[in-house]
Amino acid sequence: MTAENPLEAPHRHYETRYERGLETANELAGHAAVQEFIDDLEPISSSTARMVIETVFGTLHHQPGLGHRDRELVTLAALAVLGDTEKELKIHLAIAHRIGIPPSSVIALFAHISAYAGFPRTLNALAVAKAFYDGQGALPTEQQ
Repeated sequence: MTAENPLEAPHRHYETRYERGLETANELAGHAAVQEFIDDLEPISSSTARMVIETVFGTLHHQPGLGHRDRELVTLAALAVLGDTEKELKIHLAIAHRIGIPPSSVIALFAHISAYAGFPRTLNALAVAKAFYDGQGALPTEQQ
């Protein structure tokens, strides 16, 4: 990423962590996806939506040591290991796809975690990935 990318501008001035998080979330996920996330939570807990934007995208994504690509791979692994995270997996598969992480890398990641998280978690994550990538016309085929 270049220095002109807002995600790579650590000294940029923001009025609030929410403002910085919203800009980062929009860059990573796209405005429509972020707005859908906020709108979905608005009737029941707008404060939770705000906390996610502030904490995940306003703080964690700006910590040194990992780039956005690595953070998304870690996030996908964590969600797969946790299980029962289909909604969040879909969101982060879309982010990974949007920022250029190849489907084959995500599939390899999910296969790798089977040794640590077990096959049921891996199979669930692969099913979500299959549906997502099939919908994108980007379903990878395994190389033998």
